This record gives sequence, C-alpha cells and structure tokens, in this order.
Amino acid sequence: MGTSNSKMWLALLALGFVWGSSFILMKMALFDTAGERLFLALDVALGRIAIAGLAMAPLAWTHRTYLTRQNLPWLLVVGGLGNMLPAYFFTTAQTLIPSSVAGMLNALTPMFTLIVGVLLFQTRAHALQMAGIAVGLVGAAILAFQPGMGDVLGQEALGGAGRVLAATVCYGVSVNVIRHKLHAVPAAGVAALALGLMGLPAAALGLSGDLPTLAFTHPDGLRGLWAMVVLAVVGTGLALVAFNRIIQRTSALFASTVTYIIPLFATMWGWLDQEPLTRWHLLGGTVVLMGVWLVNRGGRKASEKAL
Repeated sequence: MGTSNSKMWLALLALGFVWGSSFILMKMALFDTAGERLFLALDVALGRIAIAGLAMAPLAWTHRTYLTRQNLPWLLVVGGLGNMLPAYFFTTAQTLIPSSVAGMLNALTPMFTLIVGVLLFQTRAHALQMAGIAVGLVGAAILAFQPGMGDVLGQEALGGAGRVLAATVCYGVSVNVIRHKLHAVPAAGVAALALGLMGLPAAALGLSGDLPTLAFTHPDGLRGLWAMVVLAVVGTGLALVAFNRIIQRTSALFASTVTYIIPLFATMWGWLDQEPLTRWHLLGGTVVLMGVWLVNRGGRKASEKAL
C-alpha cells in the first residue's frame, strides 16, 4: 500500500512539473531568444490544440461510440471552454505578464469550479470554501495590482491577469459540464473527443496564418515549433490522460492537489528565465494557494458531513 501511495505521489509531482512547465513552453513559442515576438498568440493557441487533437486521435477513435447526438453539444462546450479558449487566453496573457505569475493565477481554477457549480449546477458550498474563494481572490488582486509599477505596466499586468482569470472561469464551466452532463463518458474519452472536435478547425485556421512560414524561415522558428509540439502532446494530451488515471486510482480530491504544485514549477522556470519576481508576487502566490487549500479543505468537510 505504501509503495502504491508513493507511486501516486510521484505521478502527481510529475504532472505538476509538466503542467507547471507549460507556461515557459508557451513563452518559448511566443518569443525568440532575443525576447522579440515570434509566433502570434492566436497561432500558438491554434497550433497547440491542432497538434493535441492529432495526438489524441487514436484515443478518440476508440471512444467514438460516445460521440452521440446527446453528448455532442456538451463535448463541444468542453472542447471550446475547456481547451480552445483557455489556450488563447493563456497565450495572450503571457504577452503581458510573466509566465510565473500566469502559473500562480492558474491555481484559482478549483475556486471558479466551485463558483460555477454553485451558480449554475446547484452545488452546495461549505463555509470554508466560501472563505477560500474570498482569500484566493485577494491573492489574485495582489498579483494583478503590483505596487510601485507605472501606469502602462500596471494596465498590462491587469489585462494579463484578467485573461488568466477568464481561462480559469472557462475551466470551471468545463469541469462542471463533465461532472454533470458527461458523467457516463470515460474521462479519457471526454478529453480525446473534445480535443478531436476542436483539432480540425484549429488546424484549418492555424495553417492559414503565418506560423507555417515563420517556423521554417525565422532563426528560432523550429525552437518555437518544438516547444509548441511538446506543449500540445505532453502538456495537453498525455497530461490529461495521466490526470484522469490519478483520479481513477485515488480520488478527485487527491488529484486536485496538483494545483499546489503547478505554481512552484512555473515560478521556478520563470526565475531561471530571469523573469522579474518580487516579494509581491510571492505574497500573492502564497495567498492564492491558501485560498485553494481552504476550498479543498471545505470540500473535504462537506464530504464528511454528507457521510
């Protein structure tokens, strides 16, 4: 039993590393080695989804029987709000804020999952969870409003933080749709089919842009393209399968603790890439994680009370 638990913790740590590294990979696709813009944010988002959809195609084919008239609209919601829009929001956000800050704000996903559940799906919230939401939003405000910054930089930081928050709201809707509308579809099937449905239009739109040309003409084009491939195949496709496997072997509560690990690796990569990291970033990130802890703790209390 101890060995099995150790393996699950190692798997969770590896998943946190993969998702925490996705922010620096997005940055490598967006900027060249001189710090100048490489691929457009929209092209990076479309390329990520197109490549992930292609990588997940075999898994989608094995779950094709679940592609029914009843499931199709909800799979499109998951594909659009759980994959396509967040990919775009994150890439545009990272043209405005450091990748480490984007990783910290991403930890708000469980909070918005709870908020959407309460507002749209009649989910009951524990008092600790509501307190956690308030604490987490305070942490997000600290990250978004950096004292001592100029007006222009402050506006950019606020815009970037707003895009990450929009992405986490999208994730919140997607998770609730999966939980309440697609509960009969295997988790891996949901991920593969949703990505497959988004992959074809993403590929068609992406190929019509500048990405294919820049990839082979710009000195750092192949570097950016490989970063996008790793981000799509490992950070999007395989990571979703691993996350679903951890949930199946343990519990959703255990798997959700990955939200504590992701910001650590995102911050580490940002620091290694010489991104500005102030005491306000560390304070805001810590407050966000405290909020996430309270939300998860409240969820555990609610579960125990139900039993």
